[in-house]
Amino acid sequence: METHHRVTFYGILQERIARELFLKVSLKNVSEMRSYLEENYPILRNIPYLVAINRTISSPENPITPNDNIAILPPFSGG
Repeated sequence: METHHRVTFYGILQERIARELFLKVSLKNVSEMRSYLEENYPILRNIPYLVAINRTISSPENPITPNDNIAILPPFSGG
C-alpha cells in the first residue's frame, strides 16, 4: 500500500526546495525520512535542520504516520 506524507519546509529550505512536498513513499520514522530527503534533495546534507512532527521537535526514532504534520526547520536567527 502506498503512503503519502505532506512535508512543509521553512526558511531558506523553502526557497531552495519547495514550500511543501507530498511524498509517495512508505517511511517508518524520522531517520528514514531524513535519509530519503537527503538522497533526493542533496542540499539537505549541507544545511543543519530539525524535523518537527505535529509541532514537536522529533528524534530519529520517532514514528511517522500518514496524517502527521511534518515540518523541516533550518537554523533560525533573529532578534
